[in-house]
Amino acid sequence: MDSLISLLTSLGPQHWVILGLILLIAEMASGTTYLLWPAVAAFITALVAWLAPTGWIAEIALFAVLILALTYFGHPLVKRFRNDGVANGLNERAASLVGVRGVVANFANGAGAVKVQDTVWRVLSDDALEAGQEVEITAVDGPTLRVKRV
Repeated sequence: MDSLISLLTSLGPQHWVILGLILLIAEMASGTTYLLWPAVAAFITALVAWLAPTGWIAEIALFAVLILALTYFGHPLVKRFRNDGVANGLNERAASLVGVRGVVANFANGAGAVKVQDTVWRVLSDDALEAGQEVEITAVDGPTLRVKRV
């Protein structure tokens, strides 16, 4: 027990920086953003320990509080930022076609084919459509597009 206390009392700013770097490297390997917050907390704790040296109890308490606060407030922000930055339809070409217009190739009994840009797609529609008629894509259901008359 004495060796643990002597280890904790010898903590300095350099130890917090090293802990922050280890956590940051682990975060880069995992990519979850959950280890990002303890890494940032370790860097802030190192800065506080360097600017205003305090006891090890205060540093560990600051580190713990920062982890909780940064994780609670930071993770939802990063999650929203990561989702907003995702290219919509990156691996779903059909999803990016909603709102685009195409020309009916053939159509009968509520189903048919429509040429959209350079591809012919299977389509469903509640409207009665004729070949050559222009339609607009309203929804995507797997490889099938839903269209309406323009």
